[in-house]
Amino acid sequence: MTVEPIDADRFAEADRIPEVLRRLAAVQVEAEKQPLAHRDGLACFNHLYTVITGQVQDDYLAGKFANGDFITRLDVSFANRYLGAVYDELEAAPRPWQCLLEQRSDRWISPLAFAVVGVSAHVNFDLAFAVVETGTQMGQLNPVDHDDYQHLNAIFFREMHKLRHYYEDGTERWIERAFGLTTIENLLGDAVVVVSRYFAWNKAKRLWHRRTDAGVDASAEHTTAKSVGSLNRSLLMSDRAVRQGFSMLSGRIRGGRS
Repeated sequence: MTVEPIDADRFAEADRIPEVLRRLAAVQVEAEKQPLAHRDGLACFNHLYTVITGQVQDDYLAGKFANGDFITRLDVSFANRYLGAVYDELEAAPRPWQCLLEQRSDRWISPLAFAVVGVSAHVNFDLAFAVVETGTQMGQLNPVDHDDYQHLNAIFFREMHKLRHYYEDGTERWIERAFGLTTIENLLGDAVVVVSRYFAWNKAKRLWHRRTDAGVDASAEHTTAKSVGSLNRSLLMSDRAVRQGFSMLSGRIRGGRS
């Protein structure tokens, strides 16, 4: 199934992010029809993405961005890449998204891991190309745009941490308290955001300076998809293995106390 991309030029600046939110709401409804409902892998990331996008809209309305045209166009370009991936046939989806979509019904993978992998796919793979597309639309990339780009990090930090409390059940909370996983997962989520966004902006600058070279974007996209796809698959496999191991260990501990 294909989806019509959002055309930023068809919407007034203030209406662009609300249109993105409308599309994300439709994805959430469909994702929660899957067997794991709100713990479905795509639903986990899409919920986080929706909340973050809503916070971006709030900050935009509060005048916290220096260049509203840039940030709303970037939001649209960024969302279009995600929407194209999730609505495409599975085998045609970019590799960084394929592993999340393939394993979205795996009950052994935690909601936070699905969210982290979604952030990795969207930031490590999609973001640099969305920045270049936005710069192309506007005819420039400048330091003010980078300041607005950096402002998004604080929003990611807040919402990544809140996601755990939204999805965890009692057993998961007990495991995390007993073995200190909360701190580890918070640090992992923060590292993914900070490091990934830093490299994405630098990659966007390199692509921007070479944007007139034939085939540069396609080659970079292919290479990035391969490396990020491998990373994301490893993250999901590691989370599954850790969860299964701690579940067995906690069962033995609880059994020994009874």
